[in-house]
Amino acid sequence: MREMPFATAVEHISLVKKVIDQDWLSKELERISSYAPPEDRTKLSFIDYSQQFHPLAFLIHQVDRQLQSSGDENVTEEILRLSHIGDSLSVLLDKNTERLSDKIRDLTSAPELFEKTIYEMQVASAYARADHKVAFLEERPVEEIQTPDLLIDGRLEAECKRKDRLTDRDKKNNEHWKLMMRRASSMMGYLRCNYAIIVKAQRDPVSEDVEFTLRELEHLMKNLQQGRFPFPEKGIGISLRTLSKIDVPINCNSIEFGSSEDLDFFTIAMEKKAGDLLIRNPRIFGFKSALMPDRIKSVIESIKKARKQLSGDRPGLIYVDLNTMDSQMMELDFRRLDTMIKDQLRNNSTISGVVITSEVFRRDRQGLVYTHKAKVIRNHEAKHPVPLKIVGEP
Repeated sequence: MREMPFATAVEHISLVKKVIDQDWLSKELERISSYAPPEDRTKLSFIDYSQQFHPLAFLIHQVDRQLQSSGDENVTEEILRLSHIGDSLSVLLDKNTERLSDKIRDLTSAPELFEKTIYEMQVASAYARADHKVAFLEERPVEEIQTPDLLIDGRLEAECKRKDRLTDRDKKNNEHWKLMMRRASSMMGYLRCNYAIIVKAQRDPVSEDVEFTLRELEHLMKNLQQGRFPFPEKGIGISLRTLSKIDVPINCNSIEFGSSEDLDFFTIAMEKKAGDLLIRNPRIFGFKSALMPDRIKSVIESIKKARKQLSGDRPGLIYVDLNTMDSQMMELDFRRLDTMIKDQLRNNSTISGVVITSEVFRRDRQGLVYTHKAKVIRNHEAKHPVPLKIVGEP
């Protein structure tokens, strides 16, 4: 995590606006400002609205409005995000990074290139900041020659992949899990008891599964039951454990929770005052389908594809950003992917290592904080081991 003063953040935002194509930016901002939404705005969600415009132009539009309306240095996620793009640009410009102009052009080209481009710049700037010489490599599609994204110190290749946040399937599954969580939490309120609940299913959940599970949960909680409860005819299993009575303070160290399986969705909630070891109303929810979530499966597929970009003549790293907003799920996904990636590396000596990353925005007493986390998995069977400290290693 790198702290950034507000004045510096504004300077970096100005840098982004300065280096990109001015005519392009002017036209895009005008298009956003003059857009007339449909009369029935309920038919147009914010996501639908924003996806009609180039992501960089819309981000700049949001930030401009936020900076104009806020006189108290109120930092938003959009301000932080755009300022960190400017921070990467600033470092790469100072280092006179080879082919940086190509990447600046990519920022305003096809919308689908935007997320990947800023991730390449983030990785490149991290190495440049550590005094490594970084070059963006030229793509050669006409010659049908595949190349990695970066060359570091002339001896280390790096390919960068950034995942979509959620597929339609994952979104639908998460909505079912969240509905189950909200209604089960309400049950705990009127039954005056807090629980840890784990639900596992043999298929992706549907509405009927949600209703069945909630009925069974209510029956079990009303009868003060704990343990594992299988429902093989429905392909559903429920694990239930009492944590505390409603509003009764308990020591936070008295709660032990662990699952031998990786979960698709997990959250823990409690009431706790700063500096107090006592907590109230702890509630734990975990859900898993027997079918692997797309967000996990797609990371493995990305590694398989990225391997083809590496030459095999030098050490090669693959960076994959999970692009998740949930810090609890990020930690679970890091753990889950660790074993799966190591299995992939056993059969791929071309890959010297994989780095999975994710950025998280969280609020503390000082306001919104940007955190970038990474997990480095070296391939000890690689043909060409990495000759330097990998950015992301502790």
